[in-house]
Amino acid sequence: MSDTHSLRLFELARGSPTGASGEGEDKEGEGEEWTLRKQDNPAGGVTCAHLLLFTPDGKVLVAVGVSGAVNVIDLESWEVMQSLKAHLPKHSAAASALEKAAAKDKAGKRKGTDPLAAKIGGAAGASAAAGAVARSVAVLSADVGCPAVSHACASADNQWLALVTTRAGSSGRRAAGVHVYNLDTLKLHASLPPPPGHAVWPPVAAMALSAAGVLALAVRDNALLAYDIESAQLAPWSSALAAASVAAPAELAALPGQICGLSFDPTPGSSVLLAQTPSAIARINLAVPPAVSAGTASKRRRRNKGGGGGDGGSELAMAYGKGGGGGGGSGGEIKVVKLDNPCLFLGYFAPGQALLVERPWADVLKSIPEPLYRHRFGT
Repeated sequence: MSDTHSLRLFELARGSPTGASGEGEDKEGEGEEWTLRKQDNPAGGVTCAHLLLFTPDGKVLVAVGVSGAVNVIDLESWEVMQSLKAHLPKHSAAASALEKAAAKDKAGKRKGTDPLAAKIGGAAGASAAAGAVARSVAVLSADVGCPAVSHACASADNQWLALVTTRAGSSGRRAAGVHVYNLDTLKLHASLPPPPGHAVWPPVAAMALSAAGVLALAVRDNALLAYDIESAQLAPWSSALAAASVAAPAELAALPGQICGLSFDPTPGSSVLLAQTPSAIARINLAVPPAVSAGTASKRRRRNKGGGGGDGGSELAMAYGKGGGGGGGSGGEIKVVKLDNPCLFLGYFAPGQALLVERPWADVLKSIPEPLYRHRFGT
């Protein structure tokens, strides 16, 4: 765990059963204990991190700093193998000199024409004028608290590392983008082009990498983008949507809420992707391009609006291919389940096995405090 000030790393180890005579058999721990041992910070000056990520094999720890630098830490030698910065903008000496010259020229012009500077005079007047100009400049939300890297994920085969950088600064000092590193060579493999119809990358809500080298990204309006890592181009699934000028299949566009989580099946050769919103989950097979077109998208949207949510248990079995349809309209390759309780997490933890974490509404109601005033009925 980490924050912007300190990095705290712990080693979790399984201990021996507490008591051979059965005295340690408690109700919850089943006689087995776990021990935590705090680790020193790795050699290399990594003291804090904005994002922490373990590779699936558990041999590498990726620590993303607030500035956007990515430190790749070898957990066996406990040293920083490489600090990745190729995805960050590069400022040349010539560009820095031009910026300083322009700032100096503007300061000189304000000093000669600003009445406040002429009245006060000297360095104090120039400082007051500069402060007045600085106060008149609008501060954008992108300038305040915007992390350099918003998302990071590693592929199931421990080969690829994908990063999402955000735009910052009113003048675009840092551009938004999606970058892929090769963890074998620790070099930047490619910076993916924006999706069709976009000059720059839209905000990314979730991302996932498959063992087959397919990167899936969820953007606004529940649009799902699939990129082939090797060629750094759209995968056939997304190419079919782009050819039909459709941002997202009707099944995904009709999902309640925004997609906030993606997870690939780690089975070798599998292209099954799970997507979650707070109110629904979807199972997508990216191996089969969706049979959608601009003319049929509106018809499917009207047909989906007529269908209801249904019970969670039976629909969950249908969504995983055990009961047929499950709400999909594109050849059964996109199956949707609307949940009765909010979904907190959905992701694969083993080949063909996924974990779904919900929070029942009954627990939410219990956490709501009693009303301060009660309505009185009668006289």
